[in-house]
Amino acid sequence: MKHLEVAEIAKLLSDGSVGAETCRHLAESCPICAERLSQVEALMKRFRHWDAETVVREAPAAESLLDILLEQGEGRARWILLVEENPDLQTWCVAWIALERAQALLTSKEGKGKARDLALLAVAIAGHLGASYHPDSIADLKALAYATAAAAKSLGTDALFTLRQVAAAVMALDEGTGDPTVAREVLGLLGRFCS
Repeated sequence: MKHLEVAEIAKLLSDGSVGAETCRHLAESCPICAERLSQVEALMKRFRHWDAETVVREAPAAESLLDILLEQGEGRARWILLVEENPDLQTWCVAWIALERAQALLTSKEGKGKARDLALLAVAIAGHLGASYHPDSIADLKALAYATAAAAKSLGTDALFTLRQVAAAVMALDEGTGDPTVAREVLGLLGRFCS
């Protein structure tokens, strides 16, 4: 008997409750299918995305797409222009990796400027996400990214610019899903700005 492939598992999970239940039932009796299901669920958790097929399709290339983008240009303005020109860069997973990298740089004094730029790149990518993405989830992503940009207040950053990021984070949070976890994260990031 053939084991389920990762893409098949993603399709079953995306199809709804019967498909998802069937997939989980198979995974209970087959260690290979269970491992593949775990891979899909780990991707969904990492990227905080509700659709398994989307994550399985986008995630494998997202890291390298972001690396290529960052190598092709220097600075936020150039990166955003490249995103506008290339639909392959306009994915949830590319935006999420930009946000992850931005948040990883928040603790480094030298990296705060890049953290801000990466967070605002994530916002720009989120602004290009199509109708297949939930608008309220896009708002959550933007709220996290704007709050990260505000938390990355770096030397030479205009205070008014940073306050605009705070305001944008709060507005996006209001438009989002209402997920209390997202709200706590946004408020925690904005708390860094205030400290």
